[in-house]
Amino acid sequence: MRRVLKLLAMTLLALGIGVTPALAQNPHFIGDPTCSGKTITSNRASITCSGSVAGLGTGKVAIFLTADSVRATYLCVNKGGNTAPGHPAIFQDLAGPTQTITPRQGRVNFSVVLQTPPNPSPKDAGCPNNNWRVVLTTATFNNVVLHVEQPVGTEILHADFGNIDPS
Repeated sequence: MRRVLKLLAMTLLALGIGVTPALAQNPHFIGDPTCSGKTITSNRASITCSGSVAGLGTGKVAIFLTADSVRATYLCVNKGGNTAPGHPAIFQDLAGPTQTITPRQGRVNFSVVLQTPPNPSPKDAGCPNNNWRVVLTTATFNNVVLHVEQPVGTEILHADFGNIDPS
């Protein structure tokens, strides 16, 4: 009897049947995820990417956006409404907030955002003095990547979007 149980246990392990957590079997995007830029609001530019992933296990999924850099251009505006050009700024290695989702029947729908950092000070933006207001006029997100992790911390899928200009 012991030999039969041992043989049965070895057979189940060989077939992958046993007490193991459900992991991603065949993760894939349903259709292509899409990214779109929003117009600049509140002096910040942002992009939003959304879509669906299927073929997931039951564990939590983390989804977020990164960009190698963002090139932003600013305008300086004084109290009289006069303008002066500001200096361009480059922000390196941006990552958006992580959306953590529990799959339902191996699938998740997502919508994640990446935005520019807050405006620099008037001095850092190249304005004549600190009495000027800094206004973001353009921004380009470079090498945008959508990351899907399961379990959290282990990338199982990604999508490259290249450069996105939300202006």
